[in-house]
This record gives sequence, C-alpha cells and structure tokens, in this order.
Amino acid sequence: MEIPLRLISRKDGSLFYGIPLFFRIMMGGMLALIGAAIVLEEFHSGPIGWIAVGLLLLGFIYKDDWLFDPSNKTIRGVLGFYPLLKKTTLTFEEVAYIQLAAFSKGTVPGSEEEKSSNREAFEEMRGNVPKSGLKGSLDAFRRKRLYIALLIITKNEEHYLLDMVPARRASRLSNAGRALSALIGCSFFENLPE
Repeated sequence: MEIPLRLISRKDGSLFYGIPLFFRIMMGGMLALIGAAIVLEEFHSGPIGWIAVGLLLLGFIYKDDWLFDPSNKTIRGVLGFYPLLKKTTLTFEEVAYIQLAAFSKGTVPGSEEEKSSNREAFEEMRGNVPKSGLKGSLDAFRRKRLYIALLIITKNEEHYLLDMVPARRASRLSNAGRALSALIGCSFFENLPE
C-alpha cells in the first residue's frame, strides 16, 4: 500500500511534506474498531483479525515527515516506526538542488534499456502514455514498473529520498519540488540529464 504523502503549507510559512493527519486518524479509527470487535468477541479472533490489527498498528505508528522551516533555514526529517525513528537535519545552505529522478524496476543501471525506461517514466508523468501501453494484453504484465522519486541532493552529493510514486501519479511530486525549491532558494530539476 502506498502511503499518500502531502505538501502542506503552515501558518508560520514553513512547509510540511509527509503523512497527513487524516491518514493517522483513519488508521487509528480502524485500529480502534477492529480492536473493539476483538475485545467484544473475548479475544477469539482468527489469524486474519490479528494480522489486520498488526498492519493497522504499523500504519498508525509509521512516520515519514519532513519539515522545511524558513525561519531557522533548516530541514528536519523523521522516518521510521515509533519509537525507533531516524532523524535527519539539514540546513538550506547544504542543499545543492531538488530533483525528480526516474527509477525503473527490472533494468540494469546505465543500460540503454534503463535510459529508455527513464524517458518513458517522465513521459508517463506528464500524461503522454503511448496507446500500446493502455491495451489489456500480456504486455501490461511484462512492462517495467516506472517510478519517479523526489530527491534532495546536498552539496556533498548526499541523496535524501522524500517520496517515490508510480510515474503515472508523479505530477504532484513536480508541484512539491517546485514549492520546496522556491522556499529553500535552490534549483529544481525535473528533466532527464542530457
């Protein structure tokens, strides 16, 4: 399941990119409902009920949040499951640029197939899907899975992954990248390198 990360502008001028509050409320609500049903049945739940509780609990305690604070000129990231969280702090000055990068599962890095798949991923992101890709044939199963990632690249060439989604739904990453780069004051690249 893909957790929908969102860009939210706060009243203090900062930008939050991460798991929205409605997702946590939804996970908590479903966890409470299923938990209450299991308690009412005096804990006589089958394995599927316990698996559902476990998955909902993981969804509720998972954190993938980035806060871009212009007043302190810092970027703070938190990733992981409570209480085991990995925290990252960067300053705006450390950021070289923000970039959209294509990723194709099942291709060899540096190969012509990867370059072709990367071009196809960016075309798909922009809504230019070839008509042959829409057919319901066996080609749909053999087709490479195309993804677009939103990355922060530092001046030390460190890469920080903010989000990665299937290419067909990646236009929101482009909008988020533009907004974040404008706040930080760095370049934003959304095209393939030449």
